[in-house]
Amino acid sequence: MSHPRRPGLPAVMLACALALQLESPPVNADTMDINAVLYKDANCFERADEMVLLDQGCYANRYANLTKAFQLKIVVFETGIQKIDLREYLNDCYPAYLFRPARTIHCGRCESFVGGFFVQTSLRLRSSTCEGYSCSPLNTAVQSFYSMENCEGLVMENYYYPLQGECMRYNNGSQAFSLPPGYSGKNISQVDFPGNDGCNGVSQRKYSMVDGQCYSLYSEVAPLSFVWQVEKARPLAVSPATRSAPPPGLAWALALGASSLWLAAAVGSAARGNGGGGTGGGP
Repeated sequence: MSHPRRPGLPAVMLACALALQLESPPVNADTMDINAVLYKDANCFERADEMVLLDQGCYANRYANLTKAFQLKIVVFETGIQKIDLREYLNDCYPAYLFRPARTIHCGRCESFVGGFFVQTSLRLRSSTCEGYSCSPLNTAVQSFYSMENCEGLVMENYYYPLQGECMRYNNGSQAFSLPPGYSGKNISQVDFPGNDGCNGVSQRKYSMVDGQCYSLYSEVAPLSFVWQVEKARPLAVSPATRSAPPPGLAWALALGASSLWLAAAVGSAARGNGGGGTGGGP
């Protein structure tokens, strides 16, 4: 089973974080996803595809051969001036593989996308109480890593994955996550395609994770355990793609600051896993 790309958290930073009693964003919180309508022409007349994308999700780039992955990040949430940063990567969505600096896309405009396509974007609310077309249809899985065994202590990191079978990118491969038909709150299916860029390779690794069950990492350093949880936007249904998250509260902002510090301290010795696997692989 492969392991996530995750640097060890220095004990001093963990102690400081625990002392501050920082919390991660709540599961099932209202978030924003990205609606992307692709076109073949620069005037956005000839429609080619439509998808809903997860904010900061690492997607396999099946629209071009020059790069292996792309990522969209919402940078302005305010209505009327919403903006999204587009990044392309030579492998997974890790800074070392960034193909070129981020390019800002203005929602509502016809903008250049990837692979010769053009795109018009908009934001869609993902919430269990949202109704209508403007709502995001995405269902996601959240993989949370804990500082202690039995999924107790500090939530050190959350990774989000769409569950409609979208082709995602991980280190030197692609992967897809889904739920069984008539999902009743049990298994999450993960299929890795090592060495394959488009989730269509012969070589496959399959995993099944139980929603809500805590797993041990059998490690001597934090994180020590993790759990997968399903977030349902509304009754489960197949949809084109994935979504986003507005800035939560001050506690999470502080948590991000602490996280950045320990990541910087650990980057020199970070263990680079294969991504994916039953433990998942965050970018």
